[in-house]
Formats: sequence, structure tokens, C-alpha cells
Amino acid sequence: MLARSHISQGRVILVEHPVVILPAGVKLDASIIVLDEFESQDEPCGAQFLRLNSQVKKKVLTLKDCSATTNASTLAGIFATNALDIKLQVDGGGLRSQEQKYKALFLKTSRCNHSCGPNAVWRFDRLTFTLSLSAVRDIYPGEEITISYINPFLPRHVRRTQLQSKWNFLCHCMHCDVPWTFPGAIAQSDKARHELSTFFKKLPDWEQWCFDEESEHDLIEMHLRAMRMREKEGLEGFRGSGTAGSSRDVAYMKHIDALVMCYGAIADDKEFRKWVNKAREVKLAEGLYSTAHVNVLDMWLREPRKFYVWGWKSII
Repeated sequence: MLARSHISQGRVILVEHPVVILPAGVKLDASIIVLDEFESQDEPCGAQFLRLNSQVKKKVLTLKDCSATTNASTLAGIFATNALDIKLQVDGGGLRSQEQKYKALFLKTSRCNHSCGPNAVWRFDRLTFTLSLSAVRDIYPGEEITISYINPFLPRHVRRTQLQSKWNFLCHCMHCDVPWTFPGAIAQSDKARHELSTFFKKLPDWEQWCFDEESEHDLIEMHLRAMRMREKEGLEGFRGSGTAGSSRDVAYMKHIDALVMCYGAIADDKEFRKWVNKAREVKLAEGLYSTAHVNVLDMWLREPRKFYVWGWKSII
């Protein structure tokens, strides 16, 4: 999938509903060959496939089956290759509901190739039953839109092994195909990814940093350094679990929000405005649902001293 025009960081690229959805543990019959005359009502994936309209069926059949050894793809192979992991609330009996894992097939997002430093992340909204794909950094015309199929914080050799095992390809993204002329680059990248995977878990408490004069932590520099590392590794969209959550959980927004808090606390007008403007750019790109957030950011730009922690650290 290629970008036709410039896509700003934070912008929603597409929104779509799943066309097939099954419980994660369901075993599919890998012997069923995908044919126009497909008639298996008993096979769970096939039963849902039969209910699709003819146009959607044709689009499903064009998806890749990485397990196919010949030109004859199977419906099970297509589903296993392209389905994404989602979670739904199901009736657990009585008044309680419980979270259950499912596999869902999406026609557009399933066409995105993998990168260990993807420029887009997806999230599934259980309320609207839709997937949204968003840019985690600026994407330019002609650039491929990529997602991560696996946990990108894993070491390179583990990532490549998982991708080869499940999707039958050796990853040659720019983060895996490190030239031999850069000795130690792979180990350095693995170390950086491991550090980023635990960054937010090990982060010092903001209030402790703000009110403790003897705090040894430079919280601002910690966030700036992490942002530089994320940019180099292409991990702007991942906090540490390897999967994307809601837009407010995307890593780069966590860093931006923290820097707004820190610069506001030390009453640094210039840097505060810089990061509020950055947050504003992202929220504008996200669209209509962020209007209220943008209005608050505009107020802080007009009157920084109305920011709720303005100057807290500087008065200690």
C-alpha cells in the first residue's frame, strides 16, 4: 500500500470493518482449496466467507497465502497469513463480561507489508467495531505504508525467526538489513529496542521530579533521548507491549505530553510553546474527535500561565 499524498503524523489513514472474524483458538481446515464454487458450510472460516457479497469474496481471494506451495491458496492460509489479533468483550455469564481474543480479517490493512520500524499503527475500537490505521510519523507521496506484524522490541534474530516461521519471509527492512560496514550496529539496535521496551515502566515519578530538589533524574533529557532513539529505530508508535493502543497510548504522544508538563513546570515559555504546538499539530491531524483537545492547547498557547502546573518546579 503506497501513500498517494502527504500524510501527517497522527492522521488517520483509513477506517474499516472486519470481513471475517473467528475466535483465536479455532483450527481451520487447511486442505480446503479456495475456489469460486466454495461450498463448505461446516468449516467456520468458509461459512463466513460464503455470506460475503461477490465483490468482497473476490478481494479476499486476492490476499496472500504465505503457506501456499503452489498457486492454489487455501482460505485457511489466507486467513492465517492476514488476520490480525483483536480483543472483544463477551458474555461471561450472569452480569459479568470477559475479554476474549479473536482473529479478524481486514481487506485494506491486511495489504500492508511489515517493517520493524513501521510508519503506521492500527487499533481496533470495540464500540464501533472498526479498525483505524494511523501514521506515527510523516509519510510522503509514493512511500509504502507499513505496520509491524510482531513485537518490534525483540532482538533482530528473534524478529527474523518469527517472521520466517509464520509468514515465510526473511525481513530485509532497513532496520534488519544493516550493512556489514557498520560493525556493532545490530547489537546497538537490539540494546536500544530493549531499553525503549521498558522506558515507561522505569520512568521516575513526575511529581517526585517536580518537588524533589535533590532528584538525580533529568526527566526532560530522558524523554528527549527516548524520542531520538525511537526516531532512529522507527518505533514512534509503540510504548513497550509491541502493539498499538488508542492514539493517547502511542509512544510519541506520551513523550510530547510529558515534555509539555516538564517545560510548563519549570516555566520555560519558549520550549513549552514548542511542544504544545507539536501536540496541536498531531491532534489537528487526528481530525474531528480531537477538537476539544485542540481548543485547550490553543488556550495554553495564548496564556501559558493558565497551564495547571505552570512554574511548580521553579518555585520550590
